[in-house]
Amino acid sequence: MIQLIRSDERLIHGQCMTQIVKTYDIQEIIVIDDATAENALLKRIFTMAVPKTMKAAVYTLNEGVDKVKEALNNAVKTLILMKTPVPMVELIQRIPELNKDLNIASLSQRKNAGVCVEIVPATYFTRDEFTAVEQLTEAGVRIWLQMIPNSARTEWSEIRERIQQKFNKL
Repeated sequence: MIQLIRSDERLIHGQCMTQIVKTYDIQEIIVIDDATAENALLKRIFTMAVPKTMKAAVYTLNEGVDKVKEALNNAVKTLILMKTPVPMVELIQRIPELNKDLNIASLSQRKNAGVCVEIVPATYFTRDEFTAVEQLTEAGVRIWLQMIPNSARTEWSEIRERIQQKFNKL
C-alpha cells in the first residue's frame, strides 16, 4: 500500500529516514529516477542508505511502473520517491488507480536548468516542473509542498494563481 508519493531532489537522505519514514511507518521505498537507476554507484548508495529492516530499490520510470502497481496491491507500507514532479505525470497516465496525492519537498535553484522560479522557500520549479504540476492538477492530483512532517504545509491550490503569474511573465 502506498503511504506517500513524494518529490524531493535529495531522494533518500537524513530527514527522509528519520522523519518521513517514521511518520508514515514506511517499510519499503521505491525510487523512480532514470539517472540514478542507470548509475550503479548512486543506485547502491541509495539502497544502502536504509536500515536492513527496510527494503529500498531504484528504478527507471519504465521499470518502476510495475513496481508501483505491485505496491498498490500489497500490504507493505511504501514510499514512492522521485526527484521532480515530472515522472508523476507519466505514472498517473500509466497507472490510473494511483493515489492522486503528491508531496513536493526540496527542489533547489539549478543553474543549468534554465529559469527557476521560487515556489516556497527552498523549492524552485523549472518551466518543465511547473508544466508537470499544472498537468497533475488538471488530472485531479492534490499537490502540497512540505519539507518534513512537522514543517509548514502549503497547498498548491493556495499559491497556484500567483505562481502561474510568475511563469506568465517570463
